[in-house]
Amino acid sequence: MKQVKKSAFVKKQNTSGFTLVELLVVVLVVSILMAIAMPLYLQAVANSQFRTCRANMLTIANAVQTAKVETAATDYSAIITGGVTLATLPDLIALPVCPNGGTYTLAKGSSATNATFQVACSYVGTYTHSTFQPGLNNN
Repeated sequence: MKQVKKSAFVKKQNTSGFTLVELLVVVLVVSILMAIAMPLYLQAVANSQFRTCRANMLTIANAVQTAKVETAATDYSAIITGGVTLATLPDLIALPVCPNGGTYTLAKGSSATNATFQVACSYVGTYTHSTFQPGLNNN
């Protein structure tokens, strides 16, 4: 019997896998979905960091008001001078930390006397954390 030599250029009949065009279409669809989803995700992250910082400022404000009551102080001047520390605000178990790395400070409030105070965060960015004054900022 004569042996038939197979050519190197014979096409395989049972190939499996994806073609280059199919892979490019999948990459294109995934990139379009990412272009739509990524800004929404980043906005949600920034908004949650802002809300966490505002909650931290509210916690500090509550601790300041508690310290004023516990020390029977007539105003907030001594507490404002002491700043946001565990020595000044003993009701805090740990000092709250801004998720963006800002620092918290206490300052005199909007009234002419030291009857009010405000908690400020030093972070400035997409969502500037700004200040929180009890009775004035309720959000």
